[in-house]
Amino acid sequence: MFRRATAALLGAAAIALMAPAANASTEPDAVAQLNSGERLTAGQTMKSGDSVLVMQGDGNLVMYLESSTGVRVKTALWSTGTYGNPGAYAYMQPDGNLVVYKQGGTAQSDALWSTGTWNSPGGYLVLYRGAMTLWPGPSGGKGWESRTGLAPAVGCCGTNPESYLTSARNVEGGQWIQSNTVWLVNQADGNLVLYRKRDGAALWSSGTWNRGSSMLVLSESQWNPALFLRDNAQRVTWSISVKGSSDLRGVVQDDGNFVIYNSAGAALWSTGTWGKA
Repeated sequence: MFRRATAALLGAAAIALMAPAANASTEPDAVAQLNSGERLTAGQTMKSGDSVLVMQGDGNLVMYLESSTGVRVKTALWSTGTYGNPGAYAYMQPDGNLVVYKQGGTAQSDALWSTGTWNSPGGYLVLYRGAMTLWPGPSGGKGWESRTGLAPAVGCCGTNPESYLTSARNVEGGQWIQSNTVWLVNQADGNLVLYRKRDGAALWSSGTWNRGSSMLVLSESQWNPALFLRDNAQRVTWSISVKGSSDLRGVVQDDGNFVIYNSAGAALWSTGTWGKA
């Protein structure tokens, strides 16, 4: 039996190796920043909210979900895909380009990945609750964003929009909504997964991994499924049998359940994971 929602409180130039790692903060929702001339070397991190950006020893720059107790979900939210290069490091160049270089490398030929934002002098990287944004310096230039992060509902839900899914905002690949106890993550591999925060365990999934990045949509149209995943080619990769309606809301609950409700408070569908948080 479904349960009612419970309120949750809720072109790279040659460089000089010079600066230490990014600014860190112990505040859970503080902004983490990698300033011009700073770098992340193997094992160093930036953290904001439940997101942590890690320069791994294998050379991959990766973002994970991590609880306040340090429990980390093993599946990455985002990465540069530069594994297999031990000792690689990320460098926020003075020209505004964020580059992952091979160990000891400084030349353009040593670059493994970049944001492509050169000619933006003084640019810097900001991490805020899983959203990475590269802001140009004072003279302007090209920016960049990861399109990842926490995706709270808009235009509803009082003081707790982080737990709600509405038709006003889709959840892209690498984004999530949350309660106090679970994350509902639309993974970059196309799988929608409900994770428990206390141990990172997967409680439920759509079973659509390895299908490429998809958008999670709550539909108002009676001709569409109420909840579905749609890939970049506009193909539906997963859906529920309930039809769309203008009065639907999705709620990630503190009991561990994700439920679709109508305006009368009737539960129309759920992941069936109540009591598992």
